[in-house]
Amino acid sequence: MNWQFTPYAALMLLTLRAQHGLENPDFEHPGFGNVTSLLLTQPVAPQKDDVLEQLVVKLHEQGFDEKALLA
Repeated sequence: MNWQFTPYAALMLLTLRAQHGLENPDFEHPGFGNVTSLLLTQPVAPQKDDVLEQLVVKLHEQGFDEKALLA
């Protein structure tokens, strides 16, 4: 699947409908075809990102505390 041309807004709305127990209609888009079929059937597992980990370490060195933001 080419992720650059994925209708994220439509997929987000379909996911929200499913989370609230609503049926998702099958609908066609001229550029994407059947948009409902693009929904993932299983969650994608998070992947470790070394660059992001390095950034978080650097932020903590500079005094950033994400737990204080949520308090």
